[in-house]
This record gives sequence, C-alpha cells and structure tokens, in this order.
Amino acid sequence: MRVVAAVFVAVLLLVPGCSPISVKTDYDPSADFSTLHTYQWIPFKGGDDALAKAPLVQKRAMNAVDKALAAKAYRLLADGVPDFYVAVHAGVQDKINVTDYGYAYGGWWGPYGPYGHNIDVSYYKEGTVFVDVIQKRADKYELMWRGAGTGMVAPPDDPQAAQEKADAVAARILKDFPPEKK
Repeated sequence: MRVVAAVFVAVLLLVPGCSPISVKTDYDPSADFSTLHTYQWIPFKGGDDALAKAPLVQKRAMNAVDKALAAKAYRLLADGVPDFYVAVHAGVQDKINVTDYGYAYGGWWGPYGPYGHNIDVSYYKEGTVFVDVIQKRADKYELMWRGAGTGMVAPPDDPQAAQEKADAVAARILKDFPPEKK
C-alpha cells in the first residue's frame, strides 16, 4: 500500500526544474471568459482518477489550483452560485525509455563481428494532471477550458516540498487561463 500511495503522491509532483513538463490547453472558442470572477470546486466524475485514490495529494492539488487562480484575481466562493466550477484529476502510466547509442563497445572480434549497439532501457512513471474549468448552462455542465500538464513523476521529499512542487505545476498549467481572444 505504501508503494502505491507514493506513486499517487508523485502524480502531481512533476518536477518542473529537473524534468520538463509538457503543458497543453484547449478551450471552447464560443465561451465568454470575461464574465468569470468566482468559482467553486466540483468533484470529478470520471473513471480511474489517481487523485481520488490519494486524498492528501488531491487536497494539495486543490490548494495549488486555488493559489494559481487567486493570483489571477479569481475568488473561491463558499456559498451561492459561482461563475464557473473547477475540477482537478490525474492519471499515471508506466513508460519505457529506450536509448540506442548506435555503437558498441569492444573490439572487432566476436561472434557478431563489428556490429552491435549500446542500448539503455529505463522504466519510469509518467503523470498527467488535468485542470478543468466548467460552466453551468441551464441544467447541464459544459467544459469551457482544460489544461493538462504531463511529465515524469518523482516522490516528494516532505509535505512542504510536495506542496511547493504542486504549486509550480498548477501555475504552469493555468498560465494561459483565461485564453486570449484571437
């Protein structure tokens, strides 16, 4: 159980300084982002959410998104009807990295002659954190904007370092929110 928890703790802790985070965003071009000022959290209703399996990490993720949105002057609304809703969720998958250096060490002799390759194989976990901005229209919820940050996961050194890494990831994901009009 401890190993599984460590993997899920690492989901949001994509190390921004050591390994690059790939951030992608998408949005509904017909949505009016200028009317958004207040928000509330909405639970993610999806399949295999890694954050739902790790409540402490989920709380850290939500705190990080709250900080990133507050820095953009959005306000978390405790009661009432907000302008939009936010959901955060994540996934983790096993990855393999194969590096073929195209040459081999050693002499020209042996059963295979001068041919061969020096190949390194490594295994790692890749995590993707999604931040969804959702608007309620009539009686249905519609996705307005989605940001996703993907990178290698690394377990935290301590809770404070974990929160700092989560804050950095959330800020990177929300950097281009709201989208500029084109």
